[in-house]
Amino acid sequence: MQRWLRLLIATLMIGCVTLLSGAVAQEGNASDMANMTPGPQTAEGVPPEITQYATDWPLPNRDYENSRATTDVSISKENVDDLAIAWTFDITANGTFGGASSNPIIMGDTVYFQDLYADTYALNLADGSVKWEKIYNNTTVTGPNGPAVGWGKVFVTSDPFSIAALNASSGEELWSMQLINATPLAGEIIGEGIDIQPTVYNNLVFTSTVPGRGDVFYRGGAVGFFYALDQETGEVAWNFSTVDDPVSIWGNPEVNSGGGAWYPPAVDTETGITYWAIANPAPFAGTPEFPNGASRPGPNLYTNTLMALDHATGDIAWFTQVLPHDLFDHDLQISPILTSTNIGGEDQEIVLSAGKMGRVYAFNRDSGAILWITNVGRHENDQLAALPPDNITVYPGALGGVETPMAYANGTVYVPYVDLYTNWSATSSLSIGVEGAPQAEIQPVPEGTGGLVAVEVDTGKILWDRKLDSINVGGATVVNDLVFTATFDGEIYAFDAATGEQVWNFTAPAGINAWPAVANDTIVWPCGVGGTAQVIALRPGGMGNMTPAPTATANVTPMIVPPVGNQTGNATPTMNVTPTPTMNVTPTTNATPTMNATPAPTSAGNATMLNVTAEDFAFDTGTITVPAGAEVTILFSNQDQGIPHNIAVYDTAARTEQIFVGEFITGPAETTYTFTAPSEPGTYYFQCDAHPFMNGDFIVE
Repeated sequence: MQRWLRLLIATLMIGCVTLLSGAVAQEGNASDMANMTPGPQTAEGVPPEITQYATDWPLPNRDYENSRATTDVSISKENVDDLAIAWTFDITANGTFGGASSNPIIMGDTVYFQDLYADTYALNLADGSVKWEKIYNNTTVTGPNGPAVGWGKVFVTSDPFSIAALNASSGEELWSMQLINATPLAGEIIGEGIDIQPTVYNNLVFTSTVPGRGDVFYRGGAVGFFYALDQETGEVAWNFSTVDDPVSIWGNPEVNSGGGAWYPPAVDTETGITYWAIANPAPFAGTPEFPNGASRPGPNLYTNTLMALDHATGDIAWFTQVLPHDLFDHDLQISPILTSTNIGGEDQEIVLSAGKMGRVYAFNRDSGAILWITNVGRHENDQLAALPPDNITVYPGALGGVETPMAYANGTVYVPYVDLYTNWSATSSLSIGVEGAPQAEIQPVPEGTGGLVAVEVDTGKILWDRKLDSINVGGATVVNDLVFTATFDGEIYAFDAATGEQVWNFTAPAGINAWPAVANDTIVWPCGVGGTAQVIALRPGGMGNMTPAPTATANVTPMIVPPVGNQTGNATPTMNVTPTPTMNVTPTTNATPTMNATPAPTSAGNATMLNVTAEDFAFDTGTITVPAGAEVTILFSNQDQGIPHNIAVYDTAARTEQIFVGEFITGPAETTYTFTAPSEPGTYYFQCDAHPFMNGDFIVE
């Protein structure tokens, strides 16, 4: 797709443009650059807690470079076999995307953690006991959210519209700032939300909105903004529109949307420049009226772009768009990583980035020039200039590619990836906010696979690639000579960082859609998908190495699980985990059901009764057949623990007419739905509204 769109870039040049490797690197306006002279930043810009606890895990990705790597802990290949659960903390949130997609923060003896109800906790690192809690109980938070800590405060997303500051000692809310509709644009901003873990620097809190919240994503008119907030008051110091024309939105604000950031930026504390990865445009791939994104002609700046901004003013230093006019929801969304290396015989400061297009990029940190590009995972039809009228399979799909954070250490970047396809057509869409568009077909998440790749940063060469049986949405984390990752089915792995040899694995109490913090001798990992959702602390010796002894609280469930170490795929599961497909994107699809059997209805006169079960994020049937005009009773069983499902019936997959919408039930649970079938025979459509890839045909005879 990039090749044919390069020619479109020339129509929207701003300032001096450099074409390199099929991407656009732009310097800011010359006069703007002359006036923007960010002075060197010293440790005085860093919150005192981050300096004090620099050897712990004081930032979302441990440091301002987003390395996700530590050598300040005692865990290594020598004792990884001894890792076992030291304590657990029950996750009570059970939203559409599970219970947790947050990276904890560890400072000294305290773990700060936020779940997917926005509930925030300070836990004791030694035993998991609760120091304080702030309960928001907001069921519309999407994530990946999480805390940031600085200046005696904990900064969190308190609802889809607001950032709050809590007292780090007590959890008391000090201020709250609503960001939605706080932009300088005229009129109401529709459909935006905050779905990011903030970060902190130089008395500012950095966050972003995206074009979605709760169950509404990519509704026309929604634009993602970056924000810098005053840490004392929450007042907006500056904001930045990630759409170059946020009023017209590429010519059609009624249909188009896009931009924003899902993951925190990197901060160069020597120059004061922040580096942000910007998400995709919408609708994608198109609509019946506007196939192949015709409603948004051109490259759709600044989507799928790496953006360098002055931290104090929000002024552009440079930007590089890697995927113009994206058709596939292929965000460049992963937190950038800052490092230095020698490329082509030249020592360079670089920034690494990746995203759902399944590519890793190395940029020159001063200019934005692309130095190399490396594909990870499976690729098929993802370079098409335009989609055909009928479905075609594309890898990576809308839920594929690089979904969760990378890690960097010793000249190598470690990249988790997802192999999951989507069947696209020129008019299909995955945008919930787009009405009247047929849903694209996505591969059922339990069928997907993944892996972890090690890439040499001075060449972009793949050093090793380890395939995994489930999708990898557990990020990458380097601990001394090991690199850890986790899969959606709840399996945690440790690989030799140099060779990729698997040296340990462990079955968690629930599926994993989050990534850990590591400090001292402890790995703290949220496991929030199905099963027994918990934050678990892994430590050599488990509970036997705890000092002081564990103190039980109402929210802590201490348990001993024998270590599952020194294995290469033959682990004995310590608990049963139900894999459940929740991710930090909007899974709105028309997947092929896992079963095609029609539940056998029983009829009495004009009444029909049948049974439908939801389990492992799939209905047990792909077809429901009833008589025309019948009084239908569905005995519905949801077997996915902690996950909400329902049954809703519509005219077609475009959902232009609602026939019946059942209430959600959180599994395991049962309910009974009763409604009247349409009087006109034909093939209609049913789905779970929380997870539309669970769907099928509702046939009226």
